[in-house]
Amino acid sequence: MNTTNDQEVAQIVRHFSVPGVFVSKKKNEKGNVNDTIVVELSNENSIKRYTLQRINHQVFKNPRDLMDNYSRVTRHIQSKGSQETLTLIPSKNGDLFHLDHNGNYWRMMPYIEGVHCFDVPPDTNYAYQAAKAFGRFQVALSDLKGNPLIPTIQNFHNTSMYYSEYEKTRELDLVNRLKEVGDLQEFILKRKSLCSIIPVDQLPVRIVHNDTKLNNVLLDEKTGEGVSVIDLDTVMPGCALHDFGDLVRTTCNSVDEEEIDLTKVKFLTDYFESIVRGYLDATHEMLTGAEIDGLASAPLVITYELGIRFLTDYLKGDQYFKITHPTQNLERAKVQFKLLESMEKSREFMNEVISVEWKVRSDRKSSVRT
Repeated sequence: MNTTNDQEVAQIVRHFSVPGVFVSKKKNEKGNVNDTIVVELSNENSIKRYTLQRINHQVFKNPRDLMDNYSRVTRHIQSKGSQETLTLIPSKNGDLFHLDHNGNYWRMMPYIEGVHCFDVPPDTNYAYQAAKAFGRFQVALSDLKGNPLIPTIQNFHNTSMYYSEYEKTRELDLVNRLKEVGDLQEFILKRKSLCSIIPVDQLPVRIVHNDTKLNNVLLDEKTGEGVSVIDLDTVMPGCALHDFGDLVRTTCNSVDEEEIDLTKVKFLTDYFESIVRGYLDATHEMLTGAEIDGLASAPLVITYELGIRFLTDYLKGDQYFKITHPTQNLERAKVQFKLLESMEKSREFMNEVISVEWKVRSDRKSSVRT
């Protein structure tokens, strides 16, 4: 992070239209892309917390368009009054962000209290609630008016593109790391068909989150219910199946994706059932039959895709994902590929769960009509 000390953070906060005097800051270590700080401000003998984020403009090339998307999405959800969402605090010059003297873009939001998030869910109910929250998020944005949202990262879930980039990076081997990859190339090549198994061009274009990790939904500390979806930088037009697949990938892994002991990596089928129920409870009236048919494939595709992305970044010298040690992206890739292997063994089970749960909701809908 370019800005680290209290004085610099306090100076940035003063550019936003928020009452109070800077008291303290604490860096939030979660997230692989942006830098996040929780700041405390004192105002009239009370302390209130806020989230301050530096947008990684090396990843998000046009922060102004990104923040326009961010504002449209949050205002639309707020207008419905049915679910909580993030609230942007404008800067004192009226912008949605503050641009500092180093060329960094900052945004600020009230910190949502009374919630928590997980990298690994403590039980299946949390998986259900997270899936329902992400599904409700998709449904809430299904009637967003106006021009389409601007893609903040082009081809974000283009698995074929990531495969091609991996192949090119592997051939160049510019940082001389290919020798450390082992037999992962054979694993990747054997599953190349996953690049095209989801017919994206034949599915509806929806406004989707595109980064539905479990820790991107806030859950009520008391009830466990989903409160708000966060990390909205990649909200843009896309495919609903990618959101579903990524949530399964992160939630149905028996370990955190930073695990290095691959023997602990396992696909959790009971959590998968909960995710299917929660997601379909929210989206069953929105999804088409073609989207339902692709749900079981989506987790495998997204897991394969992210494994390739981690490995490619490792071979490039760790340019995209933040790391804390030199082999972290290689280790992350191995976890994804191990999880994919476990998913493959449960493919029939996944199809059956989706078929049964979809039929239950279809039958229920038919009985209501009659």
